[in-house]
Amino acid sequence: MNVYIAIGIFGIISGLVAALADVPLVKPGKDADSILSRSAQKWWAEVPEKRFTTSFWLSFLGQPGTYITMWMLAVLISNNNPSLGMALKINTFIGCYTGLLCHVVYCMKPLIYRNIHSKLSDDEINKTISSIDKVSAVPLIIGFLSLWLGTTVIIIMSILKGYLFVPKLCLLLNPIPSTIVLMILKKLKIRIIGALGVGFMMFAVLLIVAGIYMG
Repeated sequence: MNVYIAIGIFGIISGLVAALADVPLVKPGKDADSILSRSAQKWWAEVPEKRFTTSFWLSFLGQPGTYITMWMLAVLISNNNPSLGMALKINTFIGCYTGLLCHVVYCMKPLIYRNIHSKLSDDEINKTISSIDKVSAVPLIIGFLSLWLGTTVIIIMSILKGYLFVPKLCLLLNPIPSTIVLMILKKLKIRIIGALGVGFMMFAVLLIVAGIYMG
C-alpha cells in the first residue's frame, strides 16, 4: 500500500464524517428544511442544543482529511502538469480557509436563535440572524466555488488531458454526480447525508484509484 492509497482511505473516512455533520442541521422528520435556509427556523428551539455543537465537531474533525486528499491529488497532477497542480493546491488552500467557516455559520444561527426566540419578535429575530450574512456571504460563495466547483473542474481537466493517470470512468468521481444522486434520494423522501462530504469521499476514491495505477 503506497501513501496515496493510505491517504485515500483516510479521506473516505474523513469525507463520511464531514457528510454526517450536515445531518443534525436538517429538521427531524420527513419534512426536511434545507440547511442553506437563511431565515430562522422554529424547530431550532425544539431540539437539543447538542445537535448543533455535534454538527460543528463532526465538520471540524472531518474536513482536514478531505483537504489532504485534494492536496495529494494536486501533487500527482503536478508531476505531469505543474501549472494545473499548482492551481489545485491554491484552490485547496482557499477551501481550507473558507470551508469550516461556512459550516460554523450554519451552526451559529440555530444556537443564537435558541437564546433570543422567546425575547424578540419574529422580524427582530430574522434581522438578527440575517445580520450574520453581512460578513459570511462572500466567504460562503468562495467556499462553494472552490470546494464544489473549482476542485471538480481542475480534476476533470486533469483526467481528460491525461495528467492524472486513471480510467476515464473516474470522471464520475466528483461532487456533481453524487449530488444528483442525493437530490433524487431526497425527492424520494429518503434521508441523506451532506452532498459536499460525499463529494469529498469521491475524491478520496479517485486518489485510491490513482494510487493503485501507480503500482
